[in-house]
Amino acid sequence: MTNKHIRLAFVHQPLFQEEQALLEILQEQFDIEQVETDPDFVIGTPLRPMKQFDYPNAVKIMFYGENITPNFSTCDYAIGFDFMSFGDRYLRLPLYCFRKDFEKILKNNKEHLDFVALTKRKFCCFVVSNGYRADPIRIEFFHALCDYKKVDSAGRYMNNMGGEYLEDKSSFVAGYKFNIAFESSSVDGYTTEKIIEPMAVNTIPIYWGNRLLERDFNPASVINLCDYASIKDCIDFIKALDSNDELYIEKLREPWILAEQNYKNYKELLRVFFDNIFSKPKEKAFYLSPYGYQAYYRWELLRAKEVLPHSDWLERYLHFCNKIKLLWKK
Repeated sequence: MTNKHIRLAFVHQPLFQEEQALLEILQEQFDIEQVETDPDFVIGTPLRPMKQFDYPNAVKIMFYGENITPNFSTCDYAIGFDFMSFGDRYLRLPLYCFRKDFEKILKNNKEHLDFVALTKRKFCCFVVSNGYRADPIRIEFFHALCDYKKVDSAGRYMNNMGGEYLEDKSSFVAGYKFNIAFESSSVDGYTTEKIIEPMAVNTIPIYWGNRLLERDFNPASVINLCDYASIKDCIDFIKALDSNDELYIEKLREPWILAEQNYKNYKELLRVFFDNIFSKPKEKAFYLSPYGYQAYYRWELLRAKEVLPHSDWLERYLHFCNKIKLLWKK
């Protein structure tokens, strides 16, 4: 590996929590200089996917923190959620690896827990800040579970506890036996920090989202709606655990992660991935072609970016989403 001087730009400023964590890992191995003009490498995000083309001479690396499959016609390299292989251009590294809660889970030995005390906690909590763009199954499940017992909702969305903002989510979730930890959408491989937040405080997650969850976490440690024929069947199982302390403790004793699943070497995976990029002569690190229809495709995307103001784009996007929802209902 090398500690050569790297001129690096991040499209998003200020950095997201995960981007800051990524930068700190890179700084342990490489001589990183953050620059705003003429970088050799630029790290982009799906929130502003074409912004990286403001740096035409930079090698483009996309860091996907959302449920978007990498588009290798708009980036040279990518880090994302999808289980796929694309030579040296792609690394599958879930977003939760960049959270401090993940380190807690990797070190967590459940043998020290007072399991009896954990059965005495309140029933279930739900913390969502924004229902915008989310699959409606999350709210449907929340209401269905509330028909059994009230689920305390402390987020800005669907709040039923009178608060406007929850400053310490970790401490709040720790006071409950269960936590509804649904993703905003179901995409294979897409697992975010939502599932590890309850795990870090030994609260059982009630999960929905990634249908390949067993590749990352021990399925026996989680209540996964994807494993049930219906919402009712899932809630019946939750009722059984809630009313039987022995069953609840048996579930809670399960390790969150099995030995063959964990990403405990995620820092090394990142270092190897970036060393491959940084160690090449810069002209050989590029994969995007400036010719043919790939270039034309990017030009059309950039032209749309210039033509459509943000408000107009948002209006069209919402109209498109509503049409898709209608098609799904049919």
